[in-house]
This record gives sequence, C-alpha cells and structure tokens, in this order.
Amino acid sequence: MKRFIVGVATSVAVVVGTAGIALAGAGGPEIDNAAASIQLQPAKFVPTTCVGVNSVNYVTYRGAWKGSETALATNATTYNLTGALTVSNVVWTINLSTDQGVLRGTAKLVSQSPAGGPSSVTYAGPLTLVTQGLPQDTTAAAGASARGWINAHTYTGGKVDGGSLLANVEFEIQPSFAANGEFGASMGFSDYSVAFNNTVC
Repeated sequence: MKRFIVGVATSVAVVVGTAGIALAGAGGPEIDNAAASIQLQPAKFVPTTCVGVNSVNYVTYRGAWKGSETALATNATTYNLTGALTVSNVVWTINLSTDQGVLRGTAKLVSQSPAGGPSSVTYAGPLTLVTQGLPQDTTAAAGASARGWINAHTYTGGKVDGGSLLANVEFEIQPSFAANGEFGASMGFSDYSVAFNNTVC
C-alpha cells in the first residue's frame, strides 16, 4: 500500500499558502495539490475570562464545530476530501486589548473512499489558528478572521497509512461562531503571527 504525505511550503510559522500531498511509496515521491472548502456550525462555545500578564484582560472560548468539507477543483490528491468534518476540543484564547488570539482543536474528516464502500476517517490531527477579531463583536466588523495550519495523520481504509495532511488554512468566524474556511486557495486575509505562552483562562 502506498504511503502519502501532504506538504506545504511556508515562509513563517503560521501562514496561508498552497497545500500539497507528497506520495512516498514504492514508485518514489509524488507531491500533489490538496484543496478544499470548509463549512462549520458550532456546538456551544463557553467563555471564561481572566487577567493575563501585565494586567491585560483575556477570554478563552471552549467548544466544538461540526460540518462539512468539500474538495475544490484544484484538489489533485488521491484522497476524497469531501465529507463530514468535525473540530473537537476547541480552545480559543483572545487578548482583549489587541483582539489577537490563538485557537487550537482537533480536526477529523470522515469521507467515502475513492474506491467506494463505507465512509471512514480520511485525516485526523491538530488544527491551530492565529485569529484577529472578536467572535461576538457588535461593530460593523463583527467576527474574526484566522490563518493557520492543519497537521493531521492520513488514513486509508480507516487505518493510519503513515502520511500526513499539512495544510495552510484560512477561516472566517462569524458572531454566531459558525465558520467558513478553505485550504489550497486564498480568501485574501492579511498574515497573522503571534508569540503565545500557551496559558489560557
């Protein structure tokens, strides 16, 4: 069975760009573009507030997303990137002075194999987003934009196949916490980069 690795070239730690898949099998490596759009609806997001370093106020939201992923026409992988997508264990901490934030969760796509048959896990692993904005802002610029990274194991026939989906992603998170995003393309956001001490409320 061939093993797949999905790869993307980046110029900073968290940046949006193109996504690709590298195939490391008996026939040698292969790198193909991976591209999909994402539509997510929230489970309940619960806020916790606290005071951080230098007396700055913070909020941490905990929740989850459930929705779908749809392969884009530019997707060239052998994986089916159209299916049911969940993001569990979401922890999103925001600096209330700058509206910059860091969101982490676990993304999992379940889809039908290109060969047919029952649906099974296609990829699963960490999602990290650097965000700008407040999800429940009441101004005209309500919501938050985000850029980040999926670093997930790939599966074949429901079993880990030794590869990875490494995808730069972009998200727009609405005041309702609904989220739309994509990878392998560009929604045109500015770059977001932060240093984070990994402490949450």
